[in-house]
Order: sequence, then structure tokens, then C-alpha cells
Amino acid sequence: MKEVNTLALDGRLLKIFMAVYEFQSVSEAARHLGTSQSAVSHSLNRLRDCIGDPLFVKDGRNIISSPAATALAPKIAGILAELEGLALAGQYDPRRDTGQFTIATNVTELLLSLTALKQRISEEAPNVRLRFIELGGASNALDYLASGKADLAITAGVGRYPLELGVMRLYEDVLCCFFDRDQTPAPMTATAYSALGHATLDFGKNQMSIVDRALESLGLSRTIRLSAANSYALAKLMQGTAYVATLPSRLKDTAFEGFAHSVPPLSLPKVSYDMVWHRREAQSPRHVWLRDRLRASMTD
Repeated sequence: MKEVNTLALDGRLLKIFMAVYEFQSVSEAARHLGTSQSAVSHSLNRLRDCIGDPLFVKDGRNIISSPAATALAPKIAGILAELEGLALAGQYDPRRDTGQFTIATNVTELLLSLTALKQRISEEAPNVRLRFIELGGASNALDYLASGKADLAITAGVGRYPLELGVMRLYEDVLCCFFDRDQTPAPMTATAYSALGHATLDFGKNQMSIVDRALESLGLSRTIRLSAANSYALAKLMQGTAYVATLPSRLKDTAFEGFAHSVPPLSLPKVSYDMVWHRREAQSPRHVWLRDRLRASMTD
């Protein structure tokens, strides 16, 4: 990689680089940025000339990042966060704020903590509107946050987040079995557990769950009889059935209140939940204030 011509670089070129890096696609980057593929390709060519590296190379019908692009991506993400934070300096007075905070989440076991957050914000920022929207899969977080549809996202922890996102672990929880005690007893063995009809949350993802991986390691499998995208809907539909749902234990105080619950008869890892935001908001006093209030509400 040659000496970089930094005078030829600008924020737009860096944003285009990050979009192509995240999506590994010129067309998806163009769609995300609201521009044309030709404009993205032209900007990539300018970047290649500046940096002296191909950055992205064809791999069949797709493209992959060069080693230089992979090394540059974290640095460029940090530069963009600093640039976009320049306009956000200053003090934040929550009592004078008349705007809106939007949080994307489908983690209904957080209802009690989110209620505490609502109370805290209503006291400290009485003129602010607090809005919650459905997140769906964790992969939606980048689009929601980059587009401004949401200020924060709360999502089940994933192994790797896009470089454009900042992340903080909120809490961990154990999984437990929920069931209607009038219809079935608690499953005492992995074999009895796998033989039951199972109810699950379904956010449209097709990947194998941690429960299915644990059963597979024992040479077992389960049959999904019921699924829903909302914990409250799933609990309502499970009433009067002999199905079992394996979900975070906090749901016993919200959606699955009134259901019997027991420890699963197989070894399952804890589940974690993260608070996620776009790095352009990393230094924003307003967003820092919101993140602090959400983190504090998790322990109320």
C-alpha cells in the first residue's frame, strides 16, 4: 500500500468505503446510502487511487475485502465517528428537550426495566416523547440506527457487530422451561424434554438455536409446534397446551407470569442482551445521557 494522499480524502468517500465494507456489495451499499451504483463505483476508484490498493476484489459474483481494507476499516470507522461527533459537542439539558427518543427492541422480558426507564425520563426530561418499536432480528440494528429510525437498539447478543455500531452489554440471563402445569409436568430428563411439543419465539431467522445445538450434541431433536414473534402472544397461545417454551427467566415476571417454570434438563449457555447505538452518536451529550439512563434502569 503506497503513502496515502490524505488531501484527496473526504467524509463522503470514507462513508462509501464503510458501506461497501459492511455490506460486501456495491449495490447494497448504494441502496443503503441512497445513491447509484455508478456513483459508489466511481468513489471506490478514487479511493483506490488515493490509497494505492484495490480494497475490494471480485470473488465470483460477490466481492471481498482486501487485507488492506480489513486493516483500514476500524480506523475509518473511528474517524467517521469523530467527524460526525463534531457537531454534537455541547451541554445537554434534558428539561429543555422537546424531542423524541426511539428505542428498537423486541425483548419483552425487559418490560419492567423499560417501565423504570420511562419513569426516569418522564421525571428528568418531562417534555420528551419515549417511543418503542419492534426490532425483529439483530441484523436489523444497523439499518434502524444508521437511518435514524431508532436512537438505540436492545438486542440479543451476537458475536460480531458492524463496525459502525457501538455496543454495551446490558445483562445476562439464564434460560428456563415454561409450561402449563395443568397440562404437563416439568420435564426431568433431556429425552422427556425433547419428546414434548415446543413453542418458540420466531423473528424470521433460520439459524439453529442454542437449544437445538444442545439437543443435537446429545443425539436428540425437538419438534416445534407453535411459534410467534411476540412473547405475550406466545404465552397466550400456549395456555391450555402441553407445550414447553425455553426462554429467558425474566419472562416469568412479565409475559409468562402464571406459567410454571423449571430448570431445563440439559446444559444451556446464558443469553446476553446488548445496548447498541450508531458510532456517530458516540460523543453526543444527548445520547450519552439516554444510554446512562437505560443502563441505570436495568438495575432498578
